[in-house]
Amino acid sequence: MCVCMCVTEYELLGFVSHMGTSTMCGHYVCHIKKNGQWVIFNDSKVAVSETPPRELGYLYLFRRMTI
Repeated sequence: MCVCMCVTEYELLGFVSHMGTSTMCGHYVCHIKKNGQWVIFNDSKVAVSETPPRELGYLYLFRRMTI
């Protein structure tokens, strides 16, 4: 039996967060890292996200890095 002791790294590509006072009020937005810069997709509005709330995500999207 071969046991691989490889280290795997992941890069955060995007996440979904909620804007509003509760999950019953407000809506979800998506933050995507594009060309090294965070962008927020909020319905039909798309803008640069200066300080994306990474700690408030509901769903995170990662890419496994090749080492």
